[in-house]
Amino acid sequence: MAGNKRYPLGQEIFEDLIGKNKVALLLLSLIIITALATIWVTAQTRLLTSEQGKLIKINRKLESQYVHLQLEENSASRQNKIDAYANKAELQAIKKEQEVILLEKK
Repeated sequence: MAGNKRYPLGQEIFEDLIGKNKVALLLLSLIIITALATIWVTAQTRLLTSEQGKLIKINRKLESQYVHLQLEENSASRQNKIDAYANKAELQAIKKEQEVILLEKK
């Protein structure tokens, strides 16, 4: 009746892995850890790339606003200079009654 005797196959496989194949088990665990680390790094890279794109858009918008503000400041300072020269030369703005419009006939 030796054929009726059952061996605990799961226990035998586990003992074989622990006892004789420690290097293979270590390599398998290192492969799994490396795969998980690669997945995590890839996910972090995608998040950072997305954030960088958003920051680049914001930076371009801010640079555009800065250029517009510089132009506005320059035009305002030019107007102030013109007003200062006009006051210095005692010039006044033209009134509606003083305007003369010339039309050219063809």
